[in-house]
Amino acid sequence: MNKEIILYWIGATFYAVSSVFAIIGFVFKKDRLLSIALMLGAIGLIPHGGAIVVRWVRVGHGPYINMYEVMSSDAWVAMAFYLIIQRRFRFLKNASIAVMPVIFLSMGFGLMSSTKDIPLPPSLRSYWLILHIVFAKLCSASFLIGAGSAVLYLYKNAQKTESLISKKPPPLERLDHFVYKFNALGFAFLTIMIIAGSIWANNAWGRYWGFDPVETWSLITWLGYGLFLHLRLNRNWVGKRSAILTLIIFILSILAFFFIPYFLKTVHSEYLVR
Repeated sequence: MNKEIILYWIGATFYAVSSVFAIIGFVFKKDRLLSIALMLGAIGLIPHGGAIVVRWVRVGHGPYINMYEVMSSDAWVAMAFYLIIQRRFRFLKNASIAVMPVIFLSMGFGLMSSTKDIPLPPSLRSYWLILHIVFAKLCSASFLIGAGSAVLYLYKNAQKTESLISKKPPPLERLDHFVYKFNALGFAFLTIMIIAGSIWANNAWGRYWGFDPVETWSLITWLGYGLFLHLRLNRNWVGKRSAILTLIIFILSILAFFFIPYFLKTVHSEYLVR
């Protein structure tokens, strides 16, 4: 077992234990356990980041060619993004009940794919591809935090009490506000991702848009979040309806970005399913 995989497993183990503490802390309303979950997640970033760097140096390109690299780097960015955000908005530590397990499971899903080294094809040597990848990871992290906030909202709303989770839990209106804000932020990142990807596609394949399955489902996801924003801003879809719709579209985005390349023939499968 090489150094990269060892570091990867160490990071995944920290994320797994972090998920356990997050779940226990949330269920039993132990703020200290939630803090420990966040600390373990932060520690896990170090060996996990080391694994990404080791591979990057060895293969000579960033972590975005096959599904193993994509899932690993997505998990790292999502964890770092979440830890930074919750430092500013402390009540979002309660969203770790959803965020931490998803990040850990994405690590496991990555290991189910091939970990072999793949050289960078000439078609992928593009500045626009780098932009496409960066904003893809940012939108995934934003949507994950939005979904975590939605889970927290639905749980708190179902309890009908202001004494849950912590001594000073955020009001429902504030959670609802964060569901909207992170979905809107992710929507903006997704828009840039699609535009950068289309410019890269024109350079690589001679067309901006070809209704490839991944392209089509990315557009469907974009329309889904666009529908969310429309209903939110123009039809006053707030609260429970907003949270439920967020989770539905988040599941759709997971299917679009991570499962479609496995089940439908797509030009993206050439890179991701190897």
